[in-house]
Amino acid sequence: MKTIEQLMNVDKAKIIFDLFRDEIPEFLEYTQAIAEKVANDKEELLVNWNNPFLSYHQWLQLAERVASAIKKYDKNLTKSGNLFTNQLFDGYLAIFTNHCLEQYGLHRAKSPRFRQAIELFYLPVKLATPTSGQYLVLEMHGGPEYAAICTDTDGNTLVFDDRADAEAEASECQDGLIVEI
Repeated sequence: MKTIEQLMNVDKAKIIFDLFRDEIPEFLEYTQAIAEKVANDKEELLVNWNNPFLSYHQWLQLAERVASAIKKYDKNLTKSGNLFTNQLFDGYLAIFTNHCLEQYGLHRAKSPRFRQAIELFYLPVKLATPTSGQYLVLEMHGGPEYAAICTDTDGNTLVFDDRADAEAEASECQDGLIVEI
């Protein structure tokens, strides 16, 4: 079995297909609707287009090709995982269908587990940074470019375990800012 890092677009889509067959018909309808929106809302999308990697016209071509595959293979895409993955998630088409799958999973999926699968396979990992409950106080001296960390009389950085103590120190500064570390 491949590790999650080794899975390609078609592998991920095949797992999604196998685990959540009940979601596939609605996902295909959703994808078709998104493709139609891309084609029909050209002026609005062109004005607001800010993707530095793909032009609107490239996005439109991908949307049209995906819509064409859905129309051509119709219900067969819900019956065959290989057809589903090869027609919608192979090559550059995966750019559009992965986007649709992410959006469907996050906003339309019936199953909470489907959403979890999408988060696992497609969304970036967000590292949890536990807070220590400690605070620094910055003296801003007229702006962030002049900020200095408050120190004691020996030049040691003041670190407060209690926010109230940090707030008291900040109140004594010209322009104090509390930062949780």
